[in-house]
Amino acid sequence: MEKEEVSVVKCKTYNNKLVAKALEDSLKNINFNFIPNQTILIKPNILSPTHPDKAVTTHPIILEELCKILKKHNSKILIGESSSHNTDEAFKTSQISKLSKYAKIINFESQDKKFFNLGEGELSKVPLPKILFDVDLIINVAKLKTHSLTTVTLSVKNLYGCVPGQLKEKYHRVLPLAKDFSKLLIGIENKIKPQLNIIDGVIGLEGEGPGPTGTPIKSGIILASKNSPALDIIASEKMGFNYKEIYTNIYSEINIKDIDIIGNGKNIQLNFKKPSHLMIPFFMYLSRLLPKPKIAYKYEKCTRCKTCEKKCPVKAISMTHSYEKKSNYPECDHKKCIMCLCCIEVCPEQTIYLQEPLLRKAAKSFYKLFKKLR
Repeated sequence: MEKEEVSVVKCKTYNNKLVAKALEDSLKNINFNFIPNQTILIKPNILSPTHPDKAVTTHPIILEELCKILKKHNSKILIGESSSHNTDEAFKTSQISKLSKYAKIINFESQDKKFFNLGEGELSKVPLPKILFDVDLIINVAKLKTHSLTTVTLSVKNLYGCVPGQLKEKYHRVLPLAKDFSKLLIGIENKIKPQLNIIDGVIGLEGEGPGPTGTPIKSGIILASKNSPALDIIASEKMGFNYKEIYTNIYSEINIKDIDIIGNGKNIQLNFKKPSHLMIPFFMYLSRLLPKPKIAYKYEKCTRCKTCEKKCPVKAISMTHSYEKKSNYPECDHKKCIMCLCCIEVCPEQTIYLQEPLLRKAAKSFYKLFKKLR
């Protein structure tokens, strides 16, 4: 069997020239060549509205230099993401919105969806942006980070950002254990199958990742591979973890013996601090018992344009509500709603919002405090 190739290249800073050289070397190491005139979608890690210095998001210099390489091949470039918290704001704060001079910036929440059966019950109809399956090439650009539930968040986990809106929180509630959640991640990766995977490890994140509670660590590497799970296995080992203890690596069924490591950083060994796992499953289970957030309307602003009704992928919205003795206002059937938040994204008057019960708000505040103190 032909071995999977993983490139590990040294890159000490986010200097444009150094990053450009590291990316070019990475592509050569794995013998990856771009075809001219393709439509290419880049999927970065933009977890939340966080400045690049926090090492929570893919650094914009990595994406900028990648875009410059693609432009040499006359590529049409898209950069797409669905953040956990306000995607449009996350694009701005992470400084990735500045790359609009190279690429079209896409919020996955506003895109048409394609549904996949990735399990039983609520996992039997998982929506992913249709545009993922319309482009010629997907480049998955992850971040070298730890994760409080899955130990690491690398190229396989990065594709979870393709799940739109609050559905990410919903599936976390449905699958509170790392082993079960990791099976969903592998299922998503198997559907998307990015042809090129890159991990920004110039500065990584250790400890209580994947967000700002983690600690930036100078890692000085960029990793690349055509195979997402193979890349994650080597990245896990480089971070100082046993790849066999990470469920996404186990479920990929790739053995480290079947991977060739190439590049001037192949002998680098790091020592990332692990996250704490003790209370995570408890909070995940607890969240399943709490009242769920719901789609709500500021009817005084609604113009009854029917955009939300037309764009809802599961037809949960209908113009059946009355407001101030007027009919044909939108109403959401919460039993049908899958919390993709497409309606919020497309509403031209910003009429729609997510109404979160007080008990749930209190529990989330307690969880955030717990993460800071541990």
